[in-house]
Amino acid sequence: MNPFSFRKRITVPSFAVMTGGTGGIGCEIAGLLLEQGWDVLLLTRQPHKAEEQISGSKGRFEAVFCDLTEPSDLQAVSTAIRDRNRPIGLLIHCAGKIQPEATKDITQHSLEEQMAINLTSPILMTSQLLPALSPNGHVMFVNSIAGVMPLQGSSVYSATKFGLRGFARSLALEFSPGTLRVSSIFLAAVDTRMLEQETRDGGSVLNFVNQPLSARYVARMIIRTSEGAGREIFLPRIDGIFAHACLVMPWLLHITTPLLEKVGQIGLRRFLKHKAAASVVAHKE
Repeated sequence: MNPFSFRKRITVPSFAVMTGGTGGIGCEIAGLLLEQGWDVLLLTRQPHKAEEQISGSKGRFEAVFCDLTEPSDLQAVSTAIRDRNRPIGLLIHCAGKIQPEATKDITQHSLEEQMAINLTSPILMTSQLLPALSPNGHVMFVNSIAGVMPLQGSSVYSATKFGLRGFARSLALEFSPGTLRVSSIFLAAVDTRMLEQETRDGGSVLNFVNQPLSARYVARMIIRTSEGAGREIFLPRIDGIFAHACLVMPWLLHITTPLLEKVGQIGLRRFLKHKAAASVVAHKE
C-alpha cells in the first residue's frame, strides 16, 4: 500500500521555505520558484553567497542564517517563521551531506554531521513548521537512491537516507488524502559540486554507471512534482526499479556489483574528461 495521497491538487505560488539553496540543485529550484512568482525563504549557513547566486524577477527572495547541525538554530528560525503568520505552501528539504568512508574509519564527527543534516534537521524542522503549513501545502524531501539501495563505502549516508524515507512515508500516513501532501525525490548522481567533492573523497564509482543528471533537469522535475499529489519519484526511473529489486533480492546487488563497477569506471573517466574539457573552455573565455 502506498501511503501517499494521489488526489491531484495544483499548487498556487505563495510562500516557500527551503534548505540547501547554495548547492547546484537548490539554487536551481529557488530560481525556478522565483520565476513562477513564489516568495522564497532559504535557510543556509551562507546567506550572502545565496543572495549573490539566486535572483528572480517575480517572487521575493530572502536568505537567513541557519546551521542545520544546531537544534537551537532550527528552533529559533522555525519560531521566527511561524511568527510571520504566513502559511507555507512549500517546504523543501534539499540540504545534504555525504562523507565517503569505510565503516572502520567512521568518526563521531562525520556520523553526527551527516545524521544532523540528512535526517535530524528535516525531522525537527518539519515538526516545528507543521503549524505554519498551508492545509494543502506540500512537504518535499530531496532524497537519494542510497535511501533505497545500500551504498558501499558510504554506510552512514545510506542509513540517513533510508531513515529519511521512513520518516516521509510515516508523515504521509498522518494526513487524509487531499490535505497536506508529502513527496520524496530519490536521485542518482547529479552533476554538482557535491558530486565532484564526493568523487575526490573516494566516493562510489557506481555514481557513474549512468551519466550524472543535470541540476537544472532535477530542479524542473522537483517543481513539477510539487504541483501535484504527494508521491515518490525516482530519477532516473530505471535506478528506482533496480534498487527495489535489490531490496527484494539482496543477492542481486552482490552478483551485479563487479560489472556495475567496471561500467562505472568507464563513466567516471568520461565524466572527468568532460569536466577537464569544460574547464579549459571556461579558462579560455
